[in-house]
Amino acid sequence: MNLKLSIVNYQLSILLILFFALPLKAQVTIGAQKSPHSYSVLELESTKGGFRLPMLSNKDRDALKLTPDSTEASGLFIYNTDIDCVEFWSDGKWIDLCSATPASSIVNSITLTSAAGTNAQTVCGGTAITPITYSTTGATGATVTGLPAGVTGSWNAGVVTISGAPTTSGNYVVVLTGGSGTGIAIGTITVNHVLSAISGANGVIKGATDLIYSVTPVSGVTTYTWTVPTGWSITAGVGTASITVTAGTTEGPVGAITVRANNGNCAGTSTLAVSVGCPVKTTTGNWLTFMCYNLGAEDAVKSLTPVEQAAYATPADEYGDLYQWGRAADGHQLRNATPVDGGSGSRVISYDSNSQIPVGDIWYGAPVYLGSSPYDWHGNSASYRDDNLWNGKYPANNPCPAGWRVPTWVELKNMDTTNGTDNQNTCQWAPSVNSSYQAGSLVTPLGSIAPTLFLPAAGYRLYNSGAIISENTVGYYWTSTVNNVNYSYAMYIGGSTLNASSNGLHAGCYSIRCVVDQ
Repeated sequence: MNLKLSIVNYQLSILLILFFALPLKAQVTIGAQKSPHSYSVLELESTKGGFRLPMLSNKDRDALKLTPDSTEASGLFIYNTDIDCVEFWSDGKWIDLCSATPASSIVNSITLTSAAGTNAQTVCGGTAITPITYSTTGATGATVTGLPAGVTGSWNAGVVTISGAPTTSGNYVVVLTGGSGTGIAIGTITVNHVLSAISGANGVIKGATDLIYSVTPVSGVTTYTWTVPTGWSITAGVGTASITVTAGTTEGPVGAITVRANNGNCAGTSTLAVSVGCPVKTTTGNWLTFMCYNLGAEDAVKSLTPVEQAAYATPADEYGDLYQWGRAADGHQLRNATPVDGGSGSRVISYDSNSQIPVGDIWYGAPVYLGSSPYDWHGNSASYRDDNLWNGKYPANNPCPAGWRVPTWVELKNMDTTNGTDNQNTCQWAPSVNSSYQAGSLVTPLGSIAPTLFLPAAGYRLYNSGAIISENTVGYYWTSTVNNVNYSYAMYIGGSTLNASSNGLHAGCYSIRCVVDQ
């Protein structure tokens, strides 16, 4: 056997014998051939090294869960790797031999170590802040509360770090945990250019004056730059958070009002698309801007206000054309066209192979009436039906001019004129005083002085004969929304309430009142 190995085995054997002999012999010396001192139970002697205590961090030490009542642990020694010092348990607390200070009575502290002023920063929204750091003593952790959205705080190895790109302002608080006392730091992060949405009507009548558009003032913002559509003008409030505007006279979607908040290097912008026409309020809080006349109405009425239209002396000029559901306008006067009997099969309808839309003279010519299910000019065969003719799938099939479209059923429902809790408008029936004056419905948004919309009682064509009836008595206005295989939704007028849930057979011919497409 190797001599070195024999010596090692011999030493281990002696150590084991001594270890098991300890209960028998009260005093032992290891490392030297001598008796221990009378006050020693165990003595270690060596010129090669020392005795190493268990190595514990603060976290490991605290995991022992000793309490002031843990008297049985008195005299327990460890080496604390976080403070590089020996600690022992005495009198219900840990004492470190480096300072002889009870560990649990160390008063924690927190000190800003990032640049002065970083704990009170002002930045542009979405821009990263300069990281904020604090050094701590006596703490085993920290919590950070009140940070604005986009910013986070963390504690690691005695250092608190706050960083991120805020989108809102906030006041934060750092509270240390562990040790004793209360270590607290506070700070502020300010975002100075976050703009609210622009408040104001997104649909207005031609030439409207004293229109107010505003944003919520932002702390720290000194000036605001506004722009308005061509033909509009700002009459008051330049440079402030609220302006007064006069609208132009061009109808349709005319552009947008924008505002930029200026403050040093920060610039936040809000935008509101606006339109000109005959607007009404909706239950969604927006304005729905209608064309001020029926599609196909004579030029003589296109410059009249809703009130003037209600008193116009030549009603027929206001009626406009009557359209079968899903058909394009294409400039043809369908009110005056001669209906074609499509129910007997006497007229052959040709369909485009891609869009399933009829082509030829039926597409551009007279309305086709049908007396049997599904009562659809688009064809009796289900393979020819298409419920998307007016919902934007076929842009060329939109009967309204560029920038306008047929309203949806939901949009017309949202201009409620009933006396319910969600009504946004009132509706007044304007009866025909005599044969020289036009009957119809005058709609006035709540809070407005004068009506903003007039819908004439233009009558309609019957689906099964093509006959025009009920002129100057009732009116039906198409929506772009299909109800079922036979019907699409239409709005009925005939009194002081607008009914947007009426049904119209597709082969019937109704009026169209376009809305701004925005």
